[in-house]
Amino acid sequence: MGYVDSTVTELAGEITEVGIGRESMFASLHYPGAGRYFVGLSLSMLGTWMQSIALSWLVVNELKGRGAALSLLGVFQFAPTLLLGAWAGALADRRDKRRIMLVTQTALGLCAIALAVLDFSNHESLPAVLALSGVAGLASAFDTPVRRSLIGELVPPSAVPNAMSLNTGVITSSRVFGMALGGFVTKWAGTSWCFLINGISYLAMIAAIGAMTTRAHAVAPPTSKRGVRDAVAHVWNTPTLRVAMGATTLVATFTFNYGLTFPLMIKGVFGRDADGLGALLAITSVGSFAGALVSARRRSPSLTLFLAACVGMGLSATAAAFAPTFVLCNVACVPMGACGGLLMAQLSGMLTAQSEPSMRGRVLALQSVIFLGSTPVGGPIVGVIADHFGPRWAMASGGIAALAGGLGGLVSARRSARSRC
Repeated sequence: MGYVDSTVTELAGEITEVGIGRESMFASLHYPGAGRYFVGLSLSMLGTWMQSIALSWLVVNELKGRGAALSLLGVFQFAPTLLLGAWAGALADRRDKRRIMLVTQTALGLCAIALAVLDFSNHESLPAVLALSGVAGLASAFDTPVRRSLIGELVPPSAVPNAMSLNTGVITSSRVFGMALGGFVTKWAGTSWCFLINGISYLAMIAAIGAMTTRAHAVAPPTSKRGVRDAVAHVWNTPTLRVAMGATTLVATFTFNYGLTFPLMIKGVFGRDADGLGALLAITSVGSFAGALVSARRRSPSLTLFLAACVGMGLSATAAAFAPTFVLCNVACVPMGACGGLLMAQLSGMLTAQSEPSMRGRVLALQSVIFLGSTPVGGPIVGVIADHFGPRWAMASGGIAALAGGLGGLVSARRSARSRC
């Protein structure tokens, strides 16, 4: 009982601390470079989420794909991150991040325009969609760690944790509107318009990058030649990060497969259209945005709160999987999204707070590899579960994985703490 009591007491303290420092929730926006970055990111991510729902719906509905087809789409989208993401982080630590982003953002925009052209002309096919998704995935493999590590150069070190939480908040809030708008546009105008809007939206981020003429808090490049190995060793030798990344691996591999499980739940269980998918994803994102804001109100990240969020996500994901009605599924997805947003923001905060600035790009790239690169591994597994046991069990498998990650992490953290005493 001592283990349980001490964990509950610590968690209560962490939750109480959330109320501290409310005035600093949007502190990062006071810096001009960060302000431009977040405006550009908001508009760009709005289009990205619109395309995300349109692409899933195109594969499931118009190209008659099942769970296996959606999981294959995930492989093409995220396998480049799994294979190249860590080395992309090393590149981010050594090169001008803005120049790299101008190339990657342009490539992502062109891929979206190409999808729109194919869809408008009725020449869309699964091989073409997979090929363009692979090219976009390659660009994203470099764009994500570079974009996230750039944040550290737009604000002073003391504001980096807040900026990382706001970054999560911006992504999840744009997801709220992007998913809902994507579902509406898909139903009434077609998926092609979502692709076109996304292609145009990248201009906002490109403009924001172009306006960043100086880096107010530039970081010296690393002197070590070991690159990725240094980042892996740092995470492994830091108990807090080792536990957090281990739990994240389970959650990212099985629980965050929204692009696979949600379309199958909507069509196969509740019998709804794309607007229903947009609504479910949007309500989940409302919870994610709330969780990210809770993280932004904190002065420092916490492993205990991160692991509690894993447990909460597991419980709510399982409840959503077996919800008897569409309305109850939406209700369960609110805390699921909140816990997901909280754990993502807490993890980003821990990684930035416990890593040297010259290593930040590589460490954050490892996070991207786990979050995005694990999809090619977990996606096919979840797809097979969906095809053989139904969408409900596919989604429930993610809930079970999150529970295992959170509870296992709590036990591991306690053992590590006792061994140091």
